[in-house]
Amino acid sequence: MATSIVEVCSLEDTVEQLPELCKRIGFKLSKLSLALIKPNICGLYHPSISLLYGAVRFLLTGVRSVIIGETRSMVHDPEDQFRRLGILNLVKNFGENVVALDLSNDEWMKVKVPNPHVLREIELPKKVLEADLLVNIPRAGTHSTTLLTCASKNLFGLLPQKHKYSIYHPLGIDKVVADIAQTVRPHLNIVDVGNRVIIGSDILTVDIVACKFIDLDPLKIEHLRLIAHDRGEKLEKIKNSIQVVTLK
Repeated sequence: MATSIVEVCSLEDTVEQLPELCKRIGFKLSKLSLALIKPNICGLYHPSISLLYGAVRFLLTGVRSVIIGETRSMVHDPEDQFRRLGILNLVKNFGENVVALDLSNDEWMKVKVPNPHVLREIELPKKVLEADLLVNIPRAGTHSTTLLTCASKNLFGLLPQKHKYSIYHPLGIDKVVADIAQTVRPHLNIVDVGNRVIIGSDILTVDIVACKFIDLDPLKIEHLRLIAHDRGEKLEKIKNSIQVVTLK
């Protein structure tokens, strides 16, 4: 396992210096057609709207169009949340090249899971597969079922069904999250952990680092262990290989 660099920064520094911060973790923004930002706005925790603003502003320096996309949950509908949280106003600041979309309304495409735990295939919104760049922006928090909700768990929110929790809970949410992580690989993860932000290119390493900020032991998080196993690695070894760069 190669050393993975994860940065921990203040929210203000992240918003103002995101291009440079991303460059330091090895993320280079290319000239692309479409970027999809997946924030967690239909769950229990949502990321800072200023963080979303900074991400959109950064992406538009290289990407032609940006979608802020979310699917329905049993708790919220994306369109209501876009309006309530000010995301519709954010989008208006950037003009026609940025839109906020309810991805549950998109065409659903079936994707095979290479080495399934419980799902041989998953359904994903077509825009997820069409995007040249996927940026994952969750807010880290604790969760009654999976203990941790962060970058990996945020991918569960790409499943387009409104009643996804009741559909997939009997299968084991941790196993479902691990299956999704085999098929969906965000290029950039920007995690809101309160007054700090974690930036990394790998969902597993940013989740491990996020655990420190919410008093969780990453070695006890089942979906993290499964994701590591699917990569042929031990979770503890990955944890010990992470290089964390903390900016004051």
